[in-house]
Amino acid sequence: MRRAGQRVLFLLLLPLLLLSFAGHEAAAAGNSAGRIVMDNKELEIPKGIKLENVNGSVMIPIRVVVENLGFEVLWEQKSHKVTVQQDGKSVQLAVGSKTADADGVTLALNAAPKQTGGTVLVPIRFVSEQFGLKVGWDNSDKTVYLSGGAIDSPGDSSSSQPSAAPSPTAVPAPTSVPAVSQGTEGDIVTGVTEPTPTPIPGSAGTPAGSPQVMGAVFSENRLIVSVAGSVKPNITQMGSPDRIVIDFPGAGFAPGFAGSFPGVSASGSPQGKLDVSGYPLITEVRYALFSVSPPTVRFVIQTVGSQPYQLSKDDSTGLVTVDLNVASSGTTPTGGTGITGKPVVALDAGHGGTQSGAVSLTGKLEKNFNLAVIQKAGALLMQSGLVDVVFTRTEDVTLGLQKRVDIAEAAKANLFISVHGNSLPVEYPNRDKVNGSETYYSRAESLPLAQILHKHLVAATGFKDNGIRSKSLHVTRETSMPAVLLEVGYLTNPGNESAMYSEQLQDSLAREIVAGIIEYLGL
Repeated sequence: MRRAGQRVLFLLLLPLLLLSFAGHEAAAAGNSAGRIVMDNKELEIPKGIKLENVNGSVMIPIRVVVENLGFEVLWEQKSHKVTVQQDGKSVQLAVGSKTADADGVTLALNAAPKQTGGTVLVPIRFVSEQFGLKVGWDNSDKTVYLSGGAIDSPGDSSSSQPSAAPSPTAVPAPTSVPAVSQGTEGDIVTGVTEPTPTPIPGSAGTPAGSPQVMGAVFSENRLIVSVAGSVKPNITQMGSPDRIVIDFPGAGFAPGFAGSFPGVSASGSPQGKLDVSGYPLITEVRYALFSVSPPTVRFVIQTVGSQPYQLSKDDSTGLVTVDLNVASSGTTPTGGTGITGKPVVALDAGHGGTQSGAVSLTGKLEKNFNLAVIQKAGALLMQSGLVDVVFTRTEDVTLGLQKRVDIAEAAKANLFISVHGNSLPVEYPNRDKVNGSETYYSRAESLPLAQILHKHLVAATGFKDNGIRSKSLHVTRETSMPAVLLEVGYLTNPGNESAMYSEQLQDSLAREIVAGIIEYLGL
């Protein structure tokens, strides 16, 4: 299944990686405004507006996203700021600014929003990642494919689940990598001459017939490199600073490599960088022609701490992937151990006592749901005998946020996991329609734990996947160990509420939380 999932991802990203291909389709698309297709339905783009590619980021009209995905948008004319809201999450972007605000957390953009007439264009990748959408891009006809944005209620039998990522047939992709020649005249289509690609600086000495790097992208916490020709990549992990180095011996950059070379590496050769905004454990991903004789293309993934990885190569597509979404190789993350010498897991049932938390549509209290799940998960963990468990509370008592942190710190816990139920205020538009599961973290070192726990959370609930979100929450910010907060579902949604107070979902969630903990710890 994992192999099949990777293949779908490859096919979705392949058109983006191979932006350098010239041909009839590319030439004809030069006059096209582009297309946006969401769940196999083409959306209407305002007249006079074209999709743009700025620094590798596809820019689309914000109104198209808002009107068709049910987002709420606010436009401040004086400050030229756009605020997009959905499911209680808020993202604010400003025209001309390369930073954005996501629930109080400042994030970097690789392309600033821009205003064309009365329409604001925003980087779709950033917005999609923040709101849990999936994106595909077909450069041949300038088409953006979106999926996963519909808001459905699991309790409504007439609603359907968000459709999966576009099928491979929806995103045309070459079945093989065409040869790239130098010095040829471009194809002439409808009076438009496709110019000869400009050779990459420093690559002119690459022998004819050598493997060529066509393009690269960093997405879904993976580096994916498209290579034409036979090459065996070499990968090395280094420290001071921590980084993963991938060399392609004998390879040069293709004349139309889908990237730019604005900088110069330590060896004096031109180098460029990929966009890694939104990946706090990745400092940068840079590339350069490391050696001319023999030619060698090098990619460097600079990381926060030593990150586990997995290298794979798909000969049928020419795609080389360095996947950072892998658990550590059986080693326990740094932290304390219990009196038995086992890792310590702190389990936190949100709210309690006089602090009831959210009140569901039928008057049920969030604090009771949180405690039920935590007690079930704790019992299963203790039965496993693999870890020691510390609870912040085991009964209905009032407990401050800092006290929860203090309990975990005193136990020298390796992990901190807090369980909550979500809700929206009465005045929120379509309050009872918003649903889904979310996982929150505050510190970069907590992201790997968030990724694993969120996978298990969604598997347990079957609710809409609202994604992993970074937010400054006290219990995930002030703890020193990796910490996450699970928002299981919305108590203001009939379907979510009904399922969350069932023994079936609570038992399933407890099992998945335990499975996620064991997976993360490598036990």
